[in-house]
Amino acid sequence: MNEISDALILATHAQQPHAPLTGYPVALATDGEWLAYRPGSPQFPPQAACLLESLLPEIRQLALHLALRRGLPRGRTPSRIAEAADWLAARMLLLEWRQLAVGLDELSLLDEANLRARQFAEAAGWEWMPTLPLLLPAGRTEGVLQGWSAAPASAQGEQAVPASLAFRCTVAARFAALFAR
Repeated sequence: MNEISDALILATHAQQPHAPLTGYPVALATDGEWLAYRPGSPQFPPQAACLLESLLPEIRQLALHLALRRGLPRGRTPSRIAEAADWLAARMLLLEWRQLAVGLDELSLLDEANLRARQFAEAAGWEWMPTLPLLLPAGRTEGVLQGWSAAPASAQGEQAVPASLAFRCTVAARFAALFAR
């Protein structure tokens, strides 16, 4: 991988990636994490062909499980148990993202999430292939993650709620498989 200085140069040039994106696009409205730590509804509208994290509760369960594997700090329980890296690792494991669109400021978060996902996957007997970054020159849109998976998550143009409810069976099966051992 390029050094950070090279990544900055690459990220600031608004060019299309030279390597084709592999896999199917899977957009995720991160409203599940939003609702876990903030009152009220998120202010971002989900786009078509976008999954709603709030309708995929296995993501939240896995994020909390990843956090609790590290243990709680002594004393008072913190208001936020799962960190951003736990949430991202859970999404990567359950949505099977092979590539993820990130801003330059999110590269260290992606590295930490890949580490947590690898450790958990190996403990579950799965082989982990790290999620690779696709750098966005201007950063990503608040509340939506765009990744690419080996299998489609929904039909093109399908609305967010029906797509999320239909895909929940797949996510639930992956979640169960992670805990089968």
